[in-house]
Amino acid sequence: MVRLQTTLIALSIFVTCFHSVSGQENGEEAPQTIENPSPDGRFAFRNTGDSDSEKQTYDLIDKGSGKVLKSVAESDPDLGASARFKMSVLWRSDSKAFALTATLIKLGSEVSVYLQEGTTFRKIELPKLSADIPEKIKRGKSFPHVSELDSWSAKQWQKDGSLVVEIENMVDGNDGSITATRTVVLGFDRSDKAKVLKSTIKFAVEKS
Repeated sequence: MVRLQTTLIALSIFVTCFHSVSGQENGEEAPQTIENPSPDGRFAFRNTGDSDSEKQTYDLIDKGSGKVLKSVAESDPDLGASARFKMSVLWRSDSKAFALTATLIKLGSEVSVYLQEGTTFRKIELPKLSADIPEKIKRGKSFPHVSELDSWSAKQWQKDGSLVVEIENMVDGNDGSITATRTVVLGFDRSDKAKVLKSTIKFAVEKS
């Protein structure tokens, strides 16, 4: 199955370029909030825009100066409300890494991981993983509707620096529903790619 990240890229959600936060077309400043500070207090995120804004951005900033260090998310105003996102940030205890869980309306969620490099952070490539539901779990029954497709969420940074993520897939139909939950432990070294250290999957079957 194709990860939700493909959809997010198509919506121009995740960007890697630097940018300055601009006002709305009518000249008014978009609402801003400072949130999710790092454990050491050096960094935080600036969420610009609300439900009435044409554009929403999410920037990593230096908390003291307010300087934008990296733009991590940007909605496409041409797509309206469907491109708006809710961001959850999970900092590592040493403040040298963070995991973002971006949730889009009706599209599920996706995880991005950044590690500190000098005065900014670099994005780490995550493996392409899914929570597939095999036919033997369906037992010949029909589940034609996909309620949730490979939604990722960051759960916990472990003491060794690895990250626990969950991937959830759900299908339903007249015979009930099946939810697959895959738990993956990702390891990080000096490379730009994360490695799977451990992976388990569980299935929950509910009858209608």
